[in-house]
Amino acid sequence: MNRFVPIIIVLLVSLFMVTALGKPDLVVTKISLTPPSPVAGDDVTITAVIKNVGTSAASQTFDVRFLVDGFPVGIGSIPFGLGPGATKSATTTWTAEVGTHTITAQADQPFNKIDESNEQNNDLVATVVIPVNPAVAKQIAPLKVAVARFNDRSGSGFINMGAGVADELISRLVNSGVHVLERGELEASMQKRNLNPSLQSDLITASRLLGADLLIVGTVTKVAMARASLSLGFFTVSSATVTVSMTAQLINVYTSKVVNSVSASGSEQGATGFSVDFGKIISLTRPAATTVCTGGLRTDRPAYFPNETVRIGYRNPGPPKWYGIEIHKASGPFLKWLGWQFIPTGGCGEWLWDQRDASNMQMGAGFYTAKLWDGSTYLATVNFQIRPGAGPTAPLVDEITVGNNQFANTIVGRAINRGLNQLTARLINGMAQVATQVIADRSTAPTTPTATALVPRVGQIAAILPDGRVVINIGANAGVHKGDFFQVLDTVNLITNPTTGRVVSYDVQGVKGEIVIVEVRDQVAYGIKTSKFDLLVGDVVRPSS
Repeated sequence: MNRFVPIIIVLLVSLFMVTALGKPDLVVTKISLTPPSPVAGDDVTITAVIKNVGTSAASQTFDVRFLVDGFPVGIGSIPFGLGPGATKSATTTWTAEVGTHTITAQADQPFNKIDESNEQNNDLVATVVIPVNPAVAKQIAPLKVAVARFNDRSGSGFINMGAGVADELISRLVNSGVHVLERGELEASMQKRNLNPSLQSDLITASRLLGADLLIVGTVTKVAMARASLSLGFFTVSSATVTVSMTAQLINVYTSKVVNSVSASGSEQGATGFSVDFGKIISLTRPAATTVCTGGLRTDRPAYFPNETVRIGYRNPGPPKWYGIEIHKASGPFLKWLGWQFIPTGGCGEWLWDQRDASNMQMGAGFYTAKLWDGSTYLATVNFQIRPGAGPTAPLVDEITVGNNQFANTIVGRAINRGLNQLTARLINGMAQVATQVIADRSTAPTTPTATALVPRVGQIAAILPDGRVVINIGANAGVHKGDFFQVLDTVNLITNPTTGRVVSYDVQGVKGEIVIVEVRDQVAYGIKTSKFDLLVGDVVRPSS
């Protein structure tokens, strides 16, 4: 009997191959758009060319599904089927939105009526970039826009959600031709005046001081995740579906009125992209509020493995105020500024450190110190350790931090990006609708001095701190920003104003080196050297550009 087993297997395989070869096989060979180069707002006809590359006819009518950024936008039909080697076209329509989009055509979907020899080759994906309509671009060109950090009400626990989404939105608006202020400028303006970012009136005040016409405030309302597993014999394939929802409002800073409200959502399905179990990602990333907000300056643990997020919290027992955190090596050298947080009385501010310094270099095992700064004094410190080795379940910080490239490649990151594409398009349309009225309100509003009208000036090194930071005598009031580069000059014939102390004239003999600004305050800025060189208090600095 055993000698007949190989013969039976060969016959079965042959029968399977003959059966498969005798079936139709539907593929999408081309996706085209009419008009071929659409702009935002155009009604676009999407055409997909379907070919039967199998050896027998698809004998009945079947459908073609069209998706834009993962969302179904229409279904076209191929009537009376398709013979072997034949081609036919299916179409649907779509209103183009500004941004980069993926268009997918799926043959024999969503009902899968045709029994094919290969069911895995039915999709074709094309990418299209939709620019702003020229008429809309002209309308919004005179506007200047400020974007506040988004509120995160999703409960997802991903790091940097509110700030990351705001920064991604700013990037899209800028790429679409909108004049947008840096979010850091808005927060620096509020910190300087002790304004409360949770109060819309204070956000409006800071925006007007910076010369903005419109303020965008937004909320990430939902991150819904569903996990699915598909068993294929000995294999199990895990995937997930994620839907992200967000809202945004356009506020006229001259009238303080909401002039447009929009909402958007993005969905993605497929492999999660996380290096840890998807079911654990939320519990791993949710802030440990009970540990860091119980009083004083605290970390959630005394020690961390490399790549783990260091969580730092401070409960404010005093009046509402801005606080910031500096990270130092325990031996003293400054590493990174984590930014300002406005903390109300009895409230808790939380900071997250990704174990990198100001130049984005990964820190190694050792002892570190977090210092609480209120703009004039270090109020508290807390020490912690980074242990050698690797944590067994710690996710990479990049892949759970909104705004990083690694996070953008995860399923949640892709869903957020789809939602932001949609939100950007709707905000731009909203700006165009209110532009005329906002510009009219600007012309009748009282004149407000703007911080952005100031440009970085020549300054001098005011101090060299024990931790290696370099203090220059110009700051936010002179238009200095975090990330700016300044040359340190070797000069002669230096002349300063005897009243203000500002540099009036000098002759350059050479460039000693360069510093990068890591923190900006009202009258001064703090930098670190980008290379080894000698400098002195009094050396002249000027913008590298």
